[in-house]
Amino acid sequence: MVRNYSRNYYFHHVEHRKVQQSSKRTLWASLIITLIFTIVEFVGGLVSNSLALLSDSFHMLSDVLALGLSMLAIYFASKAPTNRFTYGYLRLEVIAAFLNGLALVVISLWIFYEAIMRMIFPKPIEDGIMLVVAVIGLIVNIVLTWLLYNSLKSEDNINIQSALWHFFGDLLNSVGVIVAVVLIKLTGIQLIDPILSIVISAILLNGGYKILKNAWLILMASVPEELDVDQIISDMKKADQVIDVHEFHLWSVTSDQYSLSAHVVLDSKSSQDAYQIINQLEHLLKSKYGLHHTTLQIEHLDLNHLDENYFEQFEH
Repeated sequence: MVRNYSRNYYFHHVEHRKVQQSSKRTLWASLIITLIFTIVEFVGGLVSNSLALLSDSFHMLSDVLALGLSMLAIYFASKAPTNRFTYGYLRLEVIAAFLNGLALVVISLWIFYEAIMRMIFPKPIEDGIMLVVAVIGLIVNIVLTWLLYNSLKSEDNINIQSALWHFFGDLLNSVGVIVAVVLIKLTGIQLIDPILSIVISAILLNGGYKILKNAWLILMASVPEELDVDQIISDMKKADQVIDVHEFHLWSVTSDQYSLSAHVVLDSKSSQDAYQIINQLEHLLKSKYGLHHTTLQIEHLDLNHLDENYFEQFEH
């Protein structure tokens, strides 16, 4: 009699989708606030002729686009896997983070170029308007950075990480602009504005590089940095009746979901049930390394590792 186990048991271990309500609310609030202030800062930069404000307004515009991408990624990440996309759409959030990081790098290089040009061809600055907009920007960026930081503590999300870097850069920029205005008023040196922009571009470049690196490592299916392949294999080989572990692969599907697959060679003379040994290994990987999605293939020492000529008798 064939028993229909699917009616009584739930076999799936890891759901390949993420419902992130906290991240979604945070990103929506951040998107609306950022869009409003981007317009304010851009107009303020034009009126005051401040490169620091203009460069930050373009950075804020990139934040709007980045947040839009992140919202799109979170929406698709919540969708269930399909026959074509068996991992669901989790990788979309990594792609969005990669694009956000790339935007940070491009913007930082543009700011650097504009700062050099402003040093060569200086322009007068309306420091009063510059100060008012910078103070508003400081308040806005403190609120946004706080929102994103608290959201990251409740839900690990690479897009929230990238957005946090964007707004941390804006926060530093606002502080820097205020300091620059005070120094310009005290010294009358207009070059402080482009020099400040160069410092900001360096900070943004560093943040963009880190986001790009993290997203790139996930997209390249590299081993998560906090896990040691040699140590994991060594622990698996210490299990009862395990002779060898090979064809070992460990990678990130997204920022907080890891997968592992391996072939496990068992002692064919053992009387212990092979599936019990595999369950022990899965428990080890889950409890010690936090690996909940593992695929272990059992190999029989006598059958799987015979000379190739052995199998020729079954081919005719």
